[in-house]
Amino acid sequence: MLTLGIEYLTGYAVATSTGDRAVAEWPPHPGRVFMAMAAAYFESRPEPSETEAIQSWQEEEEALRWLEGLNAPSIFGSETIDRRDVVDVFVPPNDMGLGKRTIIPAYRTNRQPRNFPRVRPNEDTLFLHWPEAEPTDTQRAALERICAKVIRIGHSSSLVRMWVSENSPDEPSGWMPAPEESATRSLERFRMAGPGCLDYLREQYNGEAVERFYDFYTRIESVKGKVQRALKDEFEVEFGLKFTKNLTAPASRRPVLSMTQPYQRISQDPDEGSPVSTVFDDTLLILDKREGPNLGLESTWKLLTALRGAIEKHTAPTPEWVNGHQAGGKPSEHPHLALVPLGFVGNEHADGHLLGVAIAFPRAVSQQDRGKLVGKLLYDAKGLPQELKLTLGKLGVWTMGEELRPSPPKALRSVTWTGPAEVWASVSPVVLDRHPKTDPRKDRGGYLAEVAAIITESCRRIGLPDPVEIDIDKTSWHRGAPRAKPGPDGFPLMPARPGGPNRRQVHVWLRFEHPVLGPVLLGAGRYRGYGLCKPWSKGIPE
Repeated sequence: MLTLGIEYLTGYAVATSTGDRAVAEWPPHPGRVFMAMAAAYFESRPEPSETEAIQSWQEEEEALRWLEGLNAPSIFGSETIDRRDVVDVFVPPNDMGLGKRTIIPAYRTNRQPRNFPRVRPNEDTLFLHWPEAEPTDTQRAALERICAKVIRIGHSSSLVRMWVSENSPDEPSGWMPAPEESATRSLERFRMAGPGCLDYLREQYNGEAVERFYDFYTRIESVKGKVQRALKDEFEVEFGLKFTKNLTAPASRRPVLSMTQPYQRISQDPDEGSPVSTVFDDTLLILDKREGPNLGLESTWKLLTALRGAIEKHTAPTPEWVNGHQAGGKPSEHPHLALVPLGFVGNEHADGHLLGVAIAFPRAVSQQDRGKLVGKLLYDAKGLPQELKLTLGKLGVWTMGEELRPSPPKALRSVTWTGPAEVWASVSPVVLDRHPKTDPRKDRGGYLAEVAAIITESCRRIGLPDPVEIDIDKTSWHRGAPRAKPGPDGFPLMPARPGGPNRRQVHVWLRFEHPVLGPVLLGAGRYRGYGLCKPWSKGIPE
């Protein structure tokens, strides 16, 4: 067996939930713990001359590679927590340059609002437990050394002591993995590491580039004349930019662990109120609008087509899980990347304008593959965040970037679109997967029954059970969403294939027997923004 113990030294855990940046994460996800261990490993790299230390460091790398390949651990710890009030504070941004006014916090005037969500668990110690793991003596010793170097999990104020325990935990509460094959019925999904995760984190950490940058800077500043000019030329070749005193150093890129595992509370009945997941991961990659014209939800196809083109350009040759096509051009038989319009809907003053977009990953796609896409799309060659510009023809140019604000608008939070919830209603119309045979002018009831059957098939296609109630209309239940018909106040028809007829589109209201964890994307246009549903909490339609 293998057991890792974690003690929160201040009694508080300070870490941001990926679903809502104003909510604290508890318990710490196994993926977050692995990232903390990897960071401690990266930051303790010895000098090349330290032969013995290099050997120990290499053993630690092998131990982490072994650890990332294990199955999901059980988590034993306090299920009961005290959530602290979240208060915005204004802090200097991270150092981005080398000049006096960027290095010293007192000189920085562009302070930004941030919050630090925290929880106080009833017990300040928890354990990650792999009952079937059998580490070798070398691997166990290496993990002990790594744990001894971990000082925080989450925010820098979330101080911890970590160790390899010799005993099995004897705790009455916690969380245990739920099998994926059991229709993904779980109350919570925790982020996980997986094979290739260490390599992905090393790439995001970008430590070697940062060290080379500061080494060059120190050497250039310490010499003059021809030697300095030669070093500046070498610097330009290495980093592709001219040397100046206020250069921005390469940055570590924010890692995104989207691979998740269903977990069940030990104290809960496995079948009680468990949400059913779709084929899409509930952790969305959200891009917020930075500049550009105001666009409504009716611009979904134009905007997301441009975004898909940009993604394929950055990932060429484009893998099947991104573009949805096999090598020979045939449609993929597996779920692929979906693009989601994030509009202002469901509020008294909602008008349906777009605040950004989201990328929904198929659950089956590995963490490493997801990280490669994110790295190419949102970071430049030096590891610095970059904005994404989309040319939309007559609509103008849209500029977007990864949403990282501590308290973004509700429309730019994953949880707004993923629930879980029993009742859902469409924001963008559902494009029917096939044409109804019943003529609604002759048999309205038969037509609605046939459309309901098509919607049910769409739910099954993304891994959901049959809804227990379905309502259909041309008008969305969410205020601000356009109607399901072309026209001044409506949603344009999804472009048809050359020579093919236009498909019908409808708005839907769905109720499931058990809670559903989104995103819920239905119908023929689900990969391009049509058929997006949002949790509905205002009762059964009359």
